[in-house]
Amino acid sequence: MVCALGVGLAFTGGIGTVLPIMQVLVNGDTVSDWVNRKIAEKRLEARFVDDAFVACLAKVSRGGPAAQAHLRPGQTLLLPDDHPSARASRLLARLSDPQAGSAQILADGMPVEVALRPVKWYMAAARDAAALVPADPVAAIAWILGFLILLAVLGNVVRFFQQYLSEKAAILAVRDLRHRMYDHTLHLHLSFFGLKGASDVTSRLTQDAQNLQDGMKTLLGQCIQEPIKAAMVFALALFVSWELTLFIVLFAPVMAVLIRKFGKRVRRAARAALQSSSVLLGQVQSSLEGIRVVKASNAERFERRRFRGIADHLAHEYLRIARLESFNTPMLELLTLVVVCVIVLFASYLVLRMKVVEPATFFLVMACLMGIGESLRRVSKINLVLQKSTAAAARLFEIMDLPTERPRRRDAVAAGAAQPRPRLVLPPIRREIRFENVTYTYPGSDTPAVHDVSLTIPRGSCVAIVGRNGSGKTTLMALLPRFFDPQQGRILIDDIDIRQVTLSSLREQIGIVTQESVIFPGTIAENIAYGMPLATRQQIIDAARRAFAHDFIMRKPDGYDTVLGGHGAQLSGGEKQRICIARAILRATPILILDEATSQVDAESEHLIQQAVESLMHQRTTFVIAHRLSTIQSADTIVVMDCGRIVGTGRHGELLRTCPTYQQLYERQLLSISA
Repeated sequence: MVCALGVGLAFTGGIGTVLPIMQVLVNGDTVSDWVNRKIAEKRLEARFVDDAFVACLAKVSRGGPAAQAHLRPGQTLLLPDDHPSARASRLLARLSDPQAGSAQILADGMPVEVALRPVKWYMAAARDAAALVPADPVAAIAWILGFLILLAVLGNVVRFFQQYLSEKAAILAVRDLRHRMYDHTLHLHLSFFGLKGASDVTSRLTQDAQNLQDGMKTLLGQCIQEPIKAAMVFALALFVSWELTLFIVLFAPVMAVLIRKFGKRVRRAARAALQSSSVLLGQVQSSLEGIRVVKASNAERFERRRFRGIADHLAHEYLRIARLESFNTPMLELLTLVVVCVIVLFASYLVLRMKVVEPATFFLVMACLMGIGESLRRVSKINLVLQKSTAAAARLFEIMDLPTERPRRRDAVAAGAAQPRPRLVLPPIRREIRFENVTYTYPGSDTPAVHDVSLTIPRGSCVAIVGRNGSGKTTLMALLPRFFDPQQGRILIDDIDIRQVTLSSLREQIGIVTQESVIFPGTIAENIAYGMPLATRQQIIDAARRAFAHDFIMRKPDGYDTVLGGHGAQLSGGEKQRICIARAILRATPILILDEATSQVDAESEHLIQQAVESLMHQRTTFVIAHRLSTIQSADTIVVMDCGRIVGTGRHGELLRTCPTYQQLYERQLLSISA
C-alpha cells in the first residue's frame, strides 16, 4: 500500500509538470510568477487574465476579498509605487507573500485596501520551491524536466518494491493455501476420492492454484496501484478545474456497469474452462497409466478421438474467454474516445466562450484524463484476471469446505460449533474384534454393500473372507480402519466402539496390504519404511527378508537405495507386492488385513509369503481376503459372504458340507486356481 501510494504520487507529480511547462512555453511566464499568480488568485478569490505582464482581473468570486473590496472584472491592478508599464510580478509576489494579511493596491489608478485570505502551508511550500527555478525559460524547462526525471526514478524504485512485494505476498499465500488444501485433502473421507478422482484434485492444486496466484498478484499489485493513481490524478484534475472534472464523473457509472457485466461472463467461462481442464488431465493420466492395456487393445485411435473431443471442448471454452477479452478492450477504448470528445467539446465552450478555464489548465485536465483513462483501461483488464482467479478460488474452496474424517478442534471453534468431545486412545487389542449388526450403503446406491453383519474374531486368529466379486468383502474390511462408518450397527475392539477412539490410535494398530500395489516416489528402503521414518536399516532388511524381498532387492543396481519412480515401473507385479508386504511386516501392527495380497506373486513366492504370514498369526489378528485355496485352508475361520451378508462361517471341510455358496466358489474358482 505504501509503495502504491508512492507510485501514485510520482505519476501524479509527473502529470502536474505539464502546467508549468505550458506556462513557460506558451505565455512566456516564469514559474515563480505563475505560482505567485495562483496563490494571489486563491487569496483574492478572483482570477487574473493569463498574461505574464499585465495583472488584469478576469473574474471575481462573490463574497471573496476581491468582491468585498469592490473590485470588478477588467480592472488592472498595480502596487502604488509601480509604473503602469511595469510587469505584474511585483504585485503578484506581494499578494502571495504569506506575511501580508492585507494589501494596498491601485485598481485602474484608484487606491484600494484588500484583506487577503491566509496562505496555506502547501501554497507557501510551492512559493518557496518555485523561487528556486531560474527565470530563464530554457533553464526553467531544464529544471522542470530534471524534476520530472527525478520523480520517474523514485517512482520506478517504489514500483519495483510494490510489484515484488505484491508478487511475494501472492506466491507465499498460494503456497500456504496449497499446503492447507493438500493437508485437508489427505484427511477427506475416502468416498470423496471415488466421486472426484485424483485428477480433479491435482488440477485444482496445480492449475487452479496458479490462476488464483495470478489473480492475487494482480489484486495486490495493479488492482491497488491503478485505482490509487486514478484517484490522485482525479484529485489533481479536481484541484485544477472542478467544472471539467465533475463532468467526467457523469460517465463513470456507464463504464463501471460494462466492466462488471463482462467480468461476470468471464468468470462463468473461466469456471467452465477449469472444469474441462480437469477432465483433460484425468484423460491423460488414465490413458498413460494404462498405456500397456491401450497398446495391447489397439485402442490408440479410440483414445486419440476421445482426447481430441475433450481438448476441442476445452479450446471452445478458452475461445469463449478470448472473445470476451478481445471485445472488452475495444469497447472500453471506444467509450473512452466518446467521453474524451464530449469533454473536449465542453472544455472548448468553457475556454472560448465562457472564459472560465485557461488553455494551459485545459491541457493539464486533458493529461489527467488520459492518465485516468489509462488506469481505467488497465482496471478493465485487471477485472478479467480477477474473475478468472475468482472462479479458480471457488473450485479450491469447494475442497477446503468439505468435512474431514478427523474434525479438528480449531476448525470446529472457527465454524462456531461446539468443541468436539475428547476421544479415547485405543489400547492394543487384548481379546477380540466384534462386528455387531453392521450395515453400510455407498452414497447413491440403493442396495447395501454390507447388510446386518455380525462377527466375532478372537485376538491372534486368522480369518479368511471369501465370496464372489461385489459380495462386500473389501467393504467390510474397509469399515475396520474407518475408511467408512456404518450407517447401522457398530464395530468394537475389546468392547470399545471404534467411533469413540482417535483415528490415529486406531490405524496405528492396523496394517493393510491391498490388491493394488502402491509404490511411492523414493528409494526401496523409503517405500518399505513408509509411515515409519525412524526405522533403522537393519529393521528394514529384516522386514524384507521375512517378506522374501531381500534377494531381488540386492540384485538391483543400488540395492535398498534404488530409486523408484513412475509407480515402481522398474519392478514386476510380484516384486511390488512383496515390498508392500514388507512394509506391513515392518509396522508390526497387532491387526493385519491382506486384501488379495498374494494375487500378483508367483506360486513359489506365495508359498514363502504364506509361511511368513503363518508365523505371525500367533502375534497378530489377521484378515485375509483371497481366492487361492492355500491361503484359505490355513485360516482359523473362513467367512463366506454373498450380497453383503454372511452366509457361512467355519473351517474348509465344514463349509464344503454345509454352505452351497462356498461349494460353488470351490468348484468354479478355488479348484481351478489351485490347479
